[in-house]
Amino acid sequence: MILSPLQSPQNQRKCAISAVGTLLFFGMVFYTQRFYLASEKPMPQRVYNEAMQPGNVPRDLPELVQQLWKPTLHPMNDTHFVSDEGYRYDIPKDAHRWSKPLGKKLLILDVDTRMNDGPGDLMNQNPLDHKNMTGRTGGWLDHQLYAMIHGYDYRLVRAPNYEGRHGTWVKVPMIKEALKTHEIVVFLDADAVFMYKHMPFEWLMSMWNFTPDTLVAMAEDPNSKRNRDHNGWVMWNTGFIVAQQSNRTQELFDVWDRCPTNEKYETCGHWDKDWAHEQAAFSNHVRYDYNATDELRVIPCMDGNGAPYIGDKKCGGVFIRHHWFHKDWPIRNLRDSILDLVVRRLHSHFHAEKQDYYLDAHKESYPLPDLQI
Repeated sequence: MILSPLQSPQNQRKCAISAVGTLLFFGMVFYTQRFYLASEKPMPQRVYNEAMQPGNVPRDLPELVQQLWKPTLHPMNDTHFVSDEGYRYDIPKDAHRWSKPLGKKLLILDVDTRMNDGPGDLMNQNPLDHKNMTGRTGGWLDHQLYAMIHGYDYRLVRAPNYEGRHGTWVKVPMIKEALKTHEIVVFLDADAVFMYKHMPFEWLMSMWNFTPDTLVAMAEDPNSKRNRDHNGWVMWNTGFIVAQQSNRTQELFDVWDRCPTNEKYETCGHWDKDWAHEQAAFSNHVRYDYNATDELRVIPCMDGNGAPYIGDKKCGGVFIRHHWFHKDWPIRNLRDSILDLVVRRLHSHFHAEKQDYYLDAHKESYPLPDLQI
């Protein structure tokens, strides 16, 4: 029998190898396409209870937060405090005492022109995961939590862009407007946080001798050449501002807001965009016209600015920590403050109910007696 060339053993082997190779090739293409197509699909999201979807949380959250922190609150009539670092703070004997809670008369205010709604942003409608939270979200939630604990009012304002000026200028007119409805306005940048959530702000105002006649208080910047005004006086940082309602305060903020127009201060115009913007305008011009007794109050840099990791060790941010260089660190501070509170409350509850939770059987011997566990 004569075999055709296609039927020869050699050609049959070649055809078999070719067929297998073709199948492997198309199989790899199919598998690779499946792999890449699958990778383009969104990863499965964590399943949440419907009640935990944004907007569905019960409105009694502020009351629940207050109850959680209530046992830890620093007494308002106490005259001293020792920080975690070991710094002792005392309210001066001649200082004005804010002895009654201000409640909703005090506003914690956040202002920004940017309101992103991507993953980890506060405005995102999906449930927030602390692992992908943005720094600004962490800072704003820190401020909101502090307001809840003490019963203060809280507002996050998306401000319009200030045409012709750097974006940080928007805080000035917004604080001015907020002072029309609240007696005390506490403004913070998103990268500044409250380090002691259990410390009432009234206690801090007493320690800093913020009196009924005080218009504005701010913390000093680190004392360096870059941070001094034209007279060599260290600037005050506008990332943390405490303002009190009065006609005189409204006048101050109006003068401050109009500073770059050169109507009152001939050399203020370049601070509309030059660093340090509204901070430099206030420090170089405005504060010199409002220097009567008690009108302006400077807060030590150690208390209300900076952080332990910066070069100037006199600016440790003990009460208000300002993360200029680590914009994501407010997330860490928020997480730590919540976790510390929960751990302390759990520990305290365990000891309060120790008779129910703990059985000491270490003196027993085996086989064990009839223990009621």
